[in-house]
Amino acid sequence: MKRVLSFLFIFLLSQTTFADEQLSLEQKTADIDQVVSLVKSAYGPRDYKKSQLGIDVDQLREKYVSLLPGTTNREFYYLVLRLVAEFKDSHFLAMVPSTHVSSLGFTTEWVDGKILIDAIDRRLLRGKFDFEKGDEVLAVNGVPVQEVAQELALQRGSGFEQTSKRVGARLVSFRPARLVPVPTGKARVTIRRGTSDIIETVELEGIEEGERLDEAPKTGEKGVPNTPQFGKRRTLRDFDISIREMMGERSYQCSGTTRIAIPKDATILMKEPFVAYFHPTEKGNVGYLRIPHYSPEDEEGNRLYEERFRQYEWAVTKLEENTVGLIIDQDHNCGGSVDFLEQMAGLFLREDYLPLQFQFLASKAEYLAFKGWLDSEPKNTLAREFFSDTVNLVKKHWLLGDFLTPKTAFLGNHKLKPHPRGYTKPIVMLIDEMSGSGGDAFPALLQGNGRAKLLGTRTMGAGGHVIEAPSLNNSGIELRLTKSLFYRPDGVAVENNGAIPDFPYTITRDDFVYKYKNYQKFYLQKLLELVP
Repeated sequence: MKRVLSFLFIFLLSQTTFADEQLSLEQKTADIDQVVSLVKSAYGPRDYKKSQLGIDVDQLREKYVSLLPGTTNREFYYLVLRLVAEFKDSHFLAMVPSTHVSSLGFTTEWVDGKILIDAIDRRLLRGKFDFEKGDEVLAVNGVPVQEVAQELALQRGSGFEQTSKRVGARLVSFRPARLVPVPTGKARVTIRRGTSDIIETVELEGIEEGERLDEAPKTGEKGVPNTPQFGKRRTLRDFDISIREMMGERSYQCSGTTRIAIPKDATILMKEPFVAYFHPTEKGNVGYLRIPHYSPEDEEGNRLYEERFRQYEWAVTKLEENTVGLIIDQDHNCGGSVDFLEQMAGLFLREDYLPLQFQFLASKAEYLAFKGWLDSEPKNTLAREFFSDTVNLVKKHWLLGDFLTPKTAFLGNHKLKPHPRGYTKPIVMLIDEMSGSGGDAFPALLQGNGRAKLLGTRTMGAGGHVIEAPSLNNSGIELRLTKSLFYRPDGVAVENNGAIPDFPYTITRDDFVYKYKNYQKFYLQKLLELVP
C-alpha cells in the first residue's frame, strides 16, 4: 500500500525583481551572433562537428534567433545554454552569471537506466526523509523522472549520450542557476523503496543559497548546476585537457578516494592523496591504483606536479615488486595537464611512444597565444625547442589560410621514453562515461600502445583543450570554448568517440549500493585471465 507523506517544498522568492531591466531583442540577437562568430572563428571542432554530426552553426543561428521575440531575460539565458549544448561537446560551456542554487537535500545518480538516490544530507532534512541510498526516484511533480532528467540535460552539452543521461540525472535534485533554470513551488517527489513495490510521494522544502536576480522565475512560474573552476594556466606544463567536476558521487569525482571495497587482506600502500594497495589472489598478489586526474594541486591551487609524480613513481615501484597484475582505476577521471599525463604514461608504457596528437587552431590569435607561452619558457631547454616547432606550425597554417594544423604533439613529434622503473605486468584499466578529456586520452594511449585492456563503459569523448572566452556583451553569460582536437593512437578523434572498453561492464544497482563488489569480482577475473 502506498503511503503519502507530506511536507512543504517552498523555494523562497527574492524581494527584488528585475522586470523593468529586460534586454532588447537587438541585444539578445547580438549575443547569439557573438556565439556564432566565436564558433566560426575560434571553435576547433567546427568542421568536424558539421562533417561528422551534421551540426551547422548557421542553421542553429536561424533556429535560436527565431525563438527570441517575447522572451524574458530568464528565458533568453537558458536558450543560449541550449544553443551551446547543441554542439554535443563536453568542453564547450555556457554559464549564466548567477550564485543561486537550490537543492532537495539529497543527490541522485543514473544507474543502469534508473535514477537512484545517492547521498542524503540528514542534517538538512532533519530526520523527515527516511529513504536510503539506492531507492529509485520515479517522478517529480507527477512528471516521470526520466523526462525531467532529459529536459535538464538539454542545457548541458556532452560528447556522449550516456554522459548526458548521468548529468541530467544528477540535476534532478540539485540545480544551480548557472546551468539550469531553478523552479519554484512545491516539489512532489515519488520514490520506490529499494526494489520493492512500496512507492511513496513526499513534498520537500527546498534549500536555497545565493542571490536571485533576473535569472529567477516570477512568482508561481516553474522552470525547468555549479562546477569547480579550471586551474589557471601559467606555464606550458599547465596546458590542460580537463573537464569540470560534476555533481553526484561528489566525494569520488576527480578524487583520489575509492568507492570500491578494499579487500580485508589488502596491504595498503597509501590512502592519500590517492589509494594504492595490493592483495592476494589464486595467481599471486594483484595491485590497485587510483588515478583521479592529471592536474595535482593543493587547497590554494598551487600545482604539485613533481611531488605527485614522485608519489606515483613510488607506488608503481612497490606494485611492480609485489604483484602479478594491476588494476588502474580511472573512473570519474577529470583530466588535466598534457605534460603530466604523458609523464604518467611513461610509468606503464615500456617502449618509446608518441605523445598525444593534436590538431590546433591555425589562426593569428592562436599563434600569438602560443608565441607568448614560448617566450615565457627558459632559453636553452628542450621544452622551448620542441614547442617552437608547434608554434611555427600554427603560424605556417594560419598564413596558408587553413582552419586547423595537421596532427602534431604539443611539444612536437619527438618520441617519449618510458620510465626506467615502470610497471611491466598485465594491466586492466577501469573507465566510464564520467571520465573525460585527459580521462579519455590516458586510457586511449595505454590501450593504443598495447599496454592495457580497458574495462567498463566508453569514456566521455571530450577531445580538445579549452580556454575561457569573453563573456557575452549584453547578458554577461560566461563561455568556455574548445580550441583543438586530439586523437587516439589509432587516428580516431577523441571528440564524441572517447576510449572504447575491451571488456564492457555496466554498473548495477547492487554495485552502487554494496561498494561495487560484483564490479570488483568481474575486473579481477579479467585481469587474472591475462596473468600467465
